[in-house]
Amino acid sequence: MQTEGYYAKYKTAFLEKNNYNVLFLGSSRVEMHYNPKIFDSLTHTNSFNLSLQGATPQVAFAALKGYLLNSKAPEHLFYELDYHFLKYKSTEVKEFNNYFPFLSNVTLRENFCKIDSRMQRFYLNPYYSFPFTGFKNLSTSLHGWFNIPNKTDSLYYKGYLKEVLRPNLKFVPVVAYYTYFNIDERSYLDSIIQLCKKNKTRLTLVTSPIFAGGKVDLLNKEQIISQLNNIAITNQIRYFDLSSLPFCNNRNLFIDHYHMNYFGATKYTLYFSGVFNNKIGGNTLK
Repeated sequence: MQTEGYYAKYKTAFLEKNNYNVLFLGSSRVEMHYNPKIFDSLTHTNSFNLSLQGATPQVAFAALKGYLLNSKAPEHLFYELDYHFLKYKSTEVKEFNNYFPFLSNVTLRENFCKIDSRMQRFYLNPYYSFPFTGFKNLSTSLHGWFNIPNKTDSLYYKGYLKEVLRPNLKFVPVVAYYTYFNIDERSYLDSIIQLCKKNKTRLTLVTSPIFAGGKVDLLNKEQIISQLNNIAITNQIRYFDLSSLPFCNNRNLFIDHYHMNYFGATKYTLYFSGVFNNKIGGNTLK
C-alpha cells in the first residue's frame, strides 16, 4: 500500500519492472549520498538508488540479483566500496524485517538465505515472522493502509534518503584502527564484477566522502586504497576514491564520520555528476 518511503523503495526494486539506465548500489552511505534528482538533471540519465542498510558486498550482490529478476540491467552501475567496513563478513541482513513484504522475490530470498537461513521461514510462515516485525514496520504499514504519510516518507526519492532530521557531526573521541578486505566479501565483489560483465553493464567502483577523508579513523588508508585500485585495474574497471574531497573537513555536512546530511549530499552529488559527465558518460560539461 505504500507509495512513498523505504517500503515503496523496496517494492520498486524487488517487485516491479524497471528500466533505469544508472544504478547506485551499496549501503546507507549510498542511500544518503547519491541524490538521483540532482544527478539525473545534470547527466540526463534515469537513475535509481539501490541501497540497503549495512550492505556488505554479499548483501549488495543479493540486492542486485534481486533487482535483475524483474528489471532490465542498467547501462551504468556505481558500486560504493566502504573501505572502512570491508573487513566484516556478512553474518546478518541488517534490518532484516524490512524485507518481509518482498521475499516473494525468489532470487532475493535465496541469496538472503545464504546469510540468514530464517528468511525462508519468514516468507512461508507469517506467524513466525510477526514477532520479528518491529514497531517501525507496523507503523509504516498502518500509515500505508490509512494513506497517512509519516515524517520520513516524503524524504525518499528514487531510493535516496534526504537526511535533514539528525544533527550535524559533533566532536567525538575516535580510536583509529586497521582495515582489510575480508576474503569472503572479496569473492562477492568479484561476483558483482562478473555479473556486470555478463549483462554488459559498465561498472564503476566508488568511495564517497568520509569525514576528514578517513584519516581520523583508519591507520592504513593508503594501503587499502592501493588494494582497491589494483582490483579495478585487474578487472579493467574504474575506481574513484572520492573520500577526501575539499569539503570533507566540514562538520556541518556530516551527521557522523561516515554519513553526510542533505547539504553534504547535495555538494557531493553535484561533484559526482561532473565526474560522470567528464570521465564516464562522455557528456563533457562546458
